[in-house]
Amino acid sequence: MAYNFNAHKNALLTGPAVTNIETIAVTSPLVVTVTMKTPWVPFDFFLAGGVGGQIAFVAAPSMLKNPQGTNQPVGTGPFVFEVWNPNDHFTATKNPHYWRPGFPYLDSITYKPIPDPDQLLSSLQSGSVDIIHSSSHSVTGPLRADTSVGYIDDSVHVAGEPDMNCLLLNLSQPPFDNLKVRQAAAMAVSSAQYAQVIDKGISPTSNGPFVSGSPYYAPTGYPTPDPAKAKQLIQQVQQENGKPVTVTINHTADPSATQIAEFVQQQLQTAGMTVSHSPVQQEQIIDTALLGKFEAQVWRQFGAVDPGLNYIFWSPTNINPVFSINMARNSDANMQAALIKGRQSTSQSDRTAAYQEVGKLMGSDIPYIWTDRTVWSCGAQPKVENFNNPTTPSGAKAFGFITGAVWPTQIWLNS
Repeated sequence: MAYNFNAHKNALLTGPAVTNIETIAVTSPLVVTVTMKTPWVPFDFFLAGGVGGQIAFVAAPSMLKNPQGTNQPVGTGPFVFEVWNPNDHFTATKNPHYWRPGFPYLDSITYKPIPDPDQLLSSLQSGSVDIIHSSSHSVTGPLRADTSVGYIDDSVHVAGEPDMNCLLLNLSQPPFDNLKVRQAAAMAVSSAQYAQVIDKGISPTSNGPFVSGSPYYAPTGYPTPDPAKAKQLIQQVQQENGKPVTVTINHTADPSATQIAEFVQQQLQTAGMTVSHSPVQQEQIIDTALLGKFEAQVWRQFGAVDPGLNYIFWSPTNINPVFSINMARNSDANMQAALIKGRQSTSQSDRTAAYQEVGKLMGSDIPYIWTDRTVWSCGAQPKVENFNNPTTPSGAKAFGFITGAVWPTQIWLNS
């Protein structure tokens, strides 16, 4: 445990999530003691995984020491690694030494990436795959109407906050270092139109990081759609700067992301901006955000069981000239004060107020153009047991939604 924690603490990517850890020490054969620099109330959530909680994933020391360890995983779960062909399939086989006698039931389990949503859906319907997991409306809509398959989604029941679809803005450079341009963009892009045109009404609209029904939800003051006011603001900026407001929107090269970029492009152009969009390969899109090599990006993020897990993405302390986990690069000092209150207070009412303040600050700072929330869905063949609301071997319910995504927690019990 200590070896893993230190590895995470020293890593370039995961280290910023745990900078509040002072020391990690083995204080007895079965005890690891973690000492914080300052109070960190939601640290337990980091140990449960999810967004920002990479420290929860414990790897064998031999895997961490192996330069090829990420391609040769080691574990003690119900299945053991057999083969991984990137972009094709990952297969794990039954662990003959699993600690629970008689389990797992399956001989093997194979994961296959199928990026095209239509192909993904047809793979389930044809029986070539047993379970699918998707956030595409073109999968979710037909699954909801198909009574011949098992189906669940997180449109109602979700632990914490769901993923949010948005346009990620770079506040450290033109044009979005100008608040008037951000306000105009927010007024130009209608979340109601977006939800209907892009997600066919499957995904509810949003205007902040929290959803209605969450204790952290409160009116944010995020601008309401007003194309005329948006156009007026852009005209003011152009007069002040003596040149047009130009925007490039980055997006992955798949058809759905391209459609989103084209939709946003059209709405921003209506406000008087000159807008182009640029495809970026999937494996490069996160690095582009981290390195600040963008003006705006089609984005999805922030699903978390506890909002404290998003501290690393919202804190101004995670901005630097080279590599920023705060990818929007929003440097509002008031945001840091609210995040610290949410992290350090032991009073739930104080934490609730702190994160409501976070939502309001995002409504005024506008580091993201909000569109709608993500709905994740799972469909399964009828032969797949314990898929919808399964039980553990003890008989307790094991059904759960994890960090905004559906997670069939007992798939390994399938026959």
